[in-house]
Amino acid sequence: MDAVDSAEGPEVDDRQPPTKIGDVKWSGDIEPVEPLREIWGTDQTAEGGNRHRINGTGGFSSFERYNRATIMSATATGGRSRVRRSWPAFWQRQTRRVARLQWQRRRTLLVVVLMAGVGLGSSGVNAVSAAGASHGVRAQSAEAATINADAGRLASQYRGNRQGLLEAGRAGLAAGRNDATVAEFLKLAWARRLDAALERNGAMLDSVHDQQVALGVAGVRYFASQIHTGLLRAGSGQLIIVSLKAQELIAYERGRVIVDTLVTTGRPALPTDIGAMQVLSKDAPWTMKSPWPRGSAEWYPDTPVQMVVWFTQNGEGLHDASWQPNSTLGPGSQNGPYASHGCIHVPLAAVRLLFDWAPIGTPVVVYPGDGSPVADQVAQQSVDAQGNPTSGVRGD
Repeated sequence: MDAVDSAEGPEVDDRQPPTKIGDVKWSGDIEPVEPLREIWGTDQTAEGGNRHRINGTGGFSSFERYNRATIMSATATGGRSRVRRSWPAFWQRQTRRVARLQWQRRRTLLVVVLMAGVGLGSSGVNAVSAAGASHGVRAQSAEAATINADAGRLASQYRGNRQGLLEAGRAGLAAGRNDATVAEFLKLAWARRLDAALERNGAMLDSVHDQQVALGVAGVRYFASQIHTGLLRAGSGQLIIVSLKAQELIAYERGRVIVDTLVTTGRPALPTDIGAMQVLSKDAPWTMKSPWPRGSAEWYPDTPVQMVVWFTQNGEGLHDASWQPNSTLGPGSQNGPYASHGCIHVPLAAVRLLFDWAPIGTPVVVYPGDGSPVADQVAQQSVDAQGNPTSGVRGD
């Protein structure tokens, strides 16, 4: 990386705010809620079947006799006198009694319907849960079948070559761990389950039984592939990753490799920061100016570059380095004479492509890439949650 102009430094284009690193959106349709239906309708039959239509309207059959004119009179019967009752009072009592009976029947039916609804609801929930569990079981069965089939092929391919089988397993384990580290830096929580499965299968590589080793290698290959595929499908579709161990930069767009090139990162005294960062701004051309004073061990003269893609605010960027032969890029070059002051030296053809291709906000993940467990690689992070370095200034 080249030094940032000590007077002004790289400017961040705030007209295009950086996108959130690792931001993943999911969409789904919300089912409309079905309107509640009335429990009672004018044509429904009441409990016990004693409700029917009278003159085109719903009503109890016992009401029919009150539709006719009735004359009530007192008579002398058995020495007893019958007291004449007023028609309005009798009608009110009968109406109240019928209404009370009607309410009791409706309440009973309502309770039954509600209880049935609760039962059906519980059954529905249980059915959905069972369906989800069944799907999970089927998925696990499919995983196991795929791994077992691959284990059989591996056992046949490496018969009598246990060392070759182990090397294949260890290479797959390292690759899976590296991809899982990138996913963790991007806060892709789904990768954690796959990484745990990767480690479980990786532990089987220490078995003394060849068949168990073959099964472990097959499992490692399967879950490493799942992590890699998921990583390429996540986020905005554009991603730049840089492995410090391999001194390699790969740029992806929706799973397709756009750039794959060897690079040179920061020297041991000024290593390139580790973690999830993003493209902040771009300049072409640019003159790198040493942020260290003349006479300092890290000072360097003004150095022009054709273009730079800045990914931190402390002076780290992807840029060409005309003074470094392309043949010197790659593994170990971070310790050699052309090692940067924190920037990432990229071949001119590659940086030209990246300059035009990567919009502001494109995630840039720098990771150790040494194949160690995810926790060990993440522990080397030197940027905060927003991608701001905590390591101090950097330069060319």
